[in-house]
Amino acid sequence: MKIIGVVGWKNSGKTTLIEKLINEFNNRSLTVSTIKHSHHNFSVDKHGSDSFRHFNAGTKETILTSEKKWVKFSRQSGDSKVNLPYLITQITPVDIVIVEGFKDSDHTKVEVVDSLSERKPLYETDRTICGLIINQQKIQNSALPQFERDDVKKICDFIEEKIGII
Repeated sequence: MKIIGVVGWKNSGKTTLIEKLINEFNNRSLTVSTIKHSHHNFSVDKHGSDSFRHFNAGTKETILTSEKKWVKFSRQSGDSKVNLPYLITQITPVDIVIVEGFKDSDHTKVEVVDSLSERKPLYETDRTICGLIINQQKIQNSALPQFERDDVKKICDFIEEKIGII
């Protein structure tokens, strides 16, 4: 499986870009899975449901399944920091895994940059970032390839070449 990360500051457009990338890669007959990092405590299970009750009774893992999909609830053991390599092993093999977040991991990434943001771009200190996705104007003083957000075909071509799909 080939891994590409999409990073950027909050509300920079990462998720919107990822939706477009998934659609384009699927149009190219490539299989895609995603891993999304959240900084918040979240729950996708309903309070009081059977699976919620199983998990909260103390299971290590609970799988909730139906005819069309399934989800696994799993407790972090020991270190509470999420381990991206472990999560990748949990995915059924696909052509491309798109990782949203995990800024500190060492996989290849593109950064969604908001030219109107006051925040310092990540590419200035992260050498794993190989390309920039821009929304307004080209970023001066950067040798990294830059792509307009809506130029999804070129972005996908670049990603395929960079991670070795082509």
